[in-house]
Parts: sequence; structure tokens; C-alpha cells
Amino acid sequence: MTDSLQVELDIAVSPGALLRAERESQGMPERDAADRLNWMPEYVAVIESDSYDRLRNPAFARGYVNAYARLLGLDQNVLLAQFDRNRAENASQTESRKKERKPLNLQKTDLGVVVGMSVLVLMVVFMWWRSS
Repeated sequence: MTDSLQVELDIAVSPGALLRAERESQGMPERDAADRLNWMPEYVAVIESDSYDRLRNPAFARGYVNAYARLLGLDQNVLLAQFDRNRAENASQTESRKKERKPLNLQKTDLGVVVGMSVLVLMVVFMWWRSS
């Protein structure tokens, strides 16, 4: 890994930004990187923007980052550690946002529902009483 990339990693740059910087420093076009990795053409841009949820199967994102780092000659362990940290931070932020949201009240009982149920019960009781 070049010294400039190590400095960027130290200030918590995302794996995608590191991969993009290294690809560009090698003068490799996105299309060439995708061809060498046998990826769909848009996958390079997706990985470089850290938009892993846009992949067909986001569960494989870690493997994509690993393969891309290997192609560019970067230290895979360092990039994967950064990838794991970013994913953990994103997961905790998502979890905290979920806690902040007010739960959806699906069992709202309106006055009309109560009145309607009462009328229905009275009709059933009246019909039962008349038939006895």
C-alpha cells in the first residue's frame, strides 16, 4: 500500500474511497477493473461508493472488496478491517434510528368500531332471545 493510502486509512476513509484512489493512481479505468474481476460494469462504481446494498447480493460485498483489493495490490486485511468497522458503524446507526422512531400503532380502536361491535352484540343477543 502506498504511503498516501496509509495516511488516508488512518483518518478513517472508507474502503471504496481507498480502492478508487488506488485504481486512479494506477491509471486503470473502471471498465478495465470490472473486466479483470469478471464483474458487471457498474459493480466497480458501487464498491467505490460503498453502496453495497445496490449489489444483487449485498452479503457478498466483503468478498468483492477483498477481490478488488487483491487486483490493485492493496493489503486486503487492512481494507477488510476498515470494511468491517464501517459496516458495524452503519449497523449501529441504523439500529439507533430504529429506536428513535415511534412504533406504528396498528390497533387503533375508533369510536365507530366500538359502537358497531356493541350494536352487533345487541343484535345477536336480541335474535337469540327471540328464538328461545
